[in-house]
Amino acid sequence: MEGPMTSKYSIVTSDLTVKALQDSGYKSTAHAIAELIDNGLEADADLVELFVVEGNEHTGRRSRYRVEKIAVLDNGTGMDPETLRQSLRFGAGTRQQRKGIGRFGVGLPNSSISQCNRVDVWSWTNGPENALHTYLDLKEIAQGLEEVPEPKLDAVPDEWQALSEGLGRSGTLVQWTELERVQWRGAQTTVANTENLIGRIYRRLIAKGRRIKLVPVRGWAPLPGAGPTRPNDPLYLMTPSATPEPFDKKPMFRPFGASNTGEVGVERFMVRAANGHEYPVYVRSSLSVDAARRTDIAGEPWPANVAPSLKPGETPWGKHAAKNLGISLIRADRELDLDTGWINSYDPVERWWGVEIDFPPDLDEIFGVTNNKQSATIFSSLAHFNWREEAAGLSWDEYREELREEGDARLPLIEIVYHIREKLLGRLRTELTHQTEGTRASRKRHEAAEVQAEVAVQRRRTETRPSLTDQLAEETTEEESKQLQYESLVETHRYSPADAQRIIEETMSQGKHVRLLTSRNPDSPAFFNVEYIPNMLQVALNMDHPVYNDLIAVLDGDIDGASREELAERLALAANAFKLILISWARFEDEQPEKPRERAKRMRQDWGRIASEFLGASDADDEDDE
Repeated sequence: MEGPMTSKYSIVTSDLTVKALQDSGYKSTAHAIAELIDNGLEADADLVELFVVEGNEHTGRRSRYRVEKIAVLDNGTGMDPETLRQSLRFGAGTRQQRKGIGRFGVGLPNSSISQCNRVDVWSWTNGPENALHTYLDLKEIAQGLEEVPEPKLDAVPDEWQALSEGLGRSGTLVQWTELERVQWRGAQTTVANTENLIGRIYRRLIAKGRRIKLVPVRGWAPLPGAGPTRPNDPLYLMTPSATPEPFDKKPMFRPFGASNTGEVGVERFMVRAANGHEYPVYVRSSLSVDAARRTDIAGEPWPANVAPSLKPGETPWGKHAAKNLGISLIRADRELDLDTGWINSYDPVERWWGVEIDFPPDLDEIFGVTNNKQSATIFSSLAHFNWREEAAGLSWDEYREELREEGDARLPLIEIVYHIREKLLGRLRTELTHQTEGTRASRKRHEAAEVQAEVAVQRRRTETRPSLTDQLAEETTEEESKQLQYESLVETHRYSPADAQRIIEETMSQGKHVRLLTSRNPDSPAFFNVEYIPNMLQVALNMDHPVYNDLIAVLDGDIDGASREELAERLALAANAFKLILISWARFEDEQPEKPRERAKRMRQDWGRIASEFLGASDADDEDDE
């Protein structure tokens, strides 16, 4: 029932105020526009058109163009007078039922006043010339207007009819004017920034045949850039798509991972809703094909206008993928959010995997879907959830059973999070590491350290007794050493045979006796592992150890585009990680019995002396040259 101070058509219900609703939490103008597109698609439109109209703004002697109107027109079923009037009430939407992409039916007024001071709506069921029109104007509301104006017959303005491609016998037009909070100045810029998000939010519906056309307009004439929105798939499995060539016409990623559905890379979880029924949640995953990150894949060269010397992340498709980082949350074929809480922002490899969580509207409360359909707060809050901290020594199976016995409502999501965190992401990252770790570009970042280490090794060879690798070299032929290196690279570190062969040849031709690698080794507690191969001391940094993520990756990661503040933060994090490593060694010594503690102390001192030689090797070599 309505409260005693509100009428059937009051603009504001309960104690809501328009001022509070202006700050509705929409992340961007594009997110607010998406609410209007939702309404058209919910009304069974097969074409929704977005028009962004700019006008000439004179400022002194200067003349520049600025967005003056934004409109969304659809050819859906249209609204009768009662539905039209209700559609502009806050908190009184017409889509309370759980089906389709709608949530609470409050998107039209909320999204509109988050961007403009006036919204006009025309809707028709018998031709645009017989449209009904009503509006909200914040100035009138501030002056005491209490009810949504009664809809009146008012034909759709001629200029909108002339612009529309698919004007139908039924439909709706929403027009925003007095745009005080729109992010972008020009029409083309607004469309360009909107297309990426709209293509991602509605990628599935677009792939199923729904059309969303974006049109920048000046002087009531379309500007260049008008056209249908192409799917923007963060899993990069859809074709055709908005991905830059050559991956606009072929998938840039491939399905990856286990499956309990018969479809590669798709896992199904059954989740019980508050109504007692169980509903499926699908977790889909993918990772890049080799050709997206390597130029040496037979039959799949990079386009002629893309230099093969570019890092994969600097290619047009690599930059595109960098804008789609995170886990995509899909509800009823519409994306709610691209959740970035799961990624390591310092690791450029993160752009090369995709994960999608697909759930039905019946699970809105379980996932914590917000009214504006921009996030699933309960699921996202678990992005950094550490079950071990809560488990207090219990195994995963014991902890899960305890949650089940306690009736913990989070259990279904925690099980999904466990699958993503403990199984899926680790496998994806491991596979991506193996994909390029043997390339020249990947190996290049280790060259300076290897060269400096080689100087120190050669000096120590003249000053100390032979090392183990030196002794083994005296007992082994060069071909046998090559074979042992090959087996290590291919079988232990999962390099491709071609990469392994090339690395061995390059190392031996350069006369190096030290090799630095990065490798996945989740079963090892060490943050680096050492292999003693005849004539080759091989050191593998363990990418599954926290030291790698907190120190090496922070310093060794891609710095292109990073601000001074970001670089300073990375240095501070790395310095802190290094200090913790030293303190952890000190604690290791502290925990030893007396004799082992003395041995550890001597080892620390010996290692320090050798470290001094290695760190000073380059300077000493320069002095010798002089």
